[in-house]
Amino acid sequence: MKSRYADKTILVVDDDAMNLKVARFVLEQKGYNVMTVSSGAECILQLKQKRVDLILLDVEMPVMNGMKTLEHIRETREYRKIPVMFLTADASKDTVISAGKLDVAGYVKKPYDPQELLERIKKIFNEDL
Repeated sequence: MKSRYADKTILVVDDDAMNLKVARFVLEQKGYNVMTVSSGAECILQLKQKRVDLILLDVEMPVMNGMKTLEHIRETREYRKIPVMFLTADASKDTVISAGKLDVAGYVKKPYDPQELLERIKKIFNEDL
């Protein structure tokens, strides 16, 4: 039987391989299509190749951090409407304020409770809880 979430694709962006594995496991268990990349630059390349419904984005990454990645997404007409949720250990006041200015759809602090993450995703997608 096909999952009711199978039509939703989530792109997870994190430079830590274990974080990517955990997120993939949690999301795929609910039936979401999951793609993972390990940098902001790879995120931008992936967006050029495939449609995504949500981006889970780490803030602290080398070269192109999550904030710069989000700025690029918001400045690009084809991607600016994609909801982006920060999934990060960085919950500093400055980061939260900056993220809010860039229309972030949510903010989940790592380590996270998988159920909390799934509930926030459902709210973004306006799915029944």
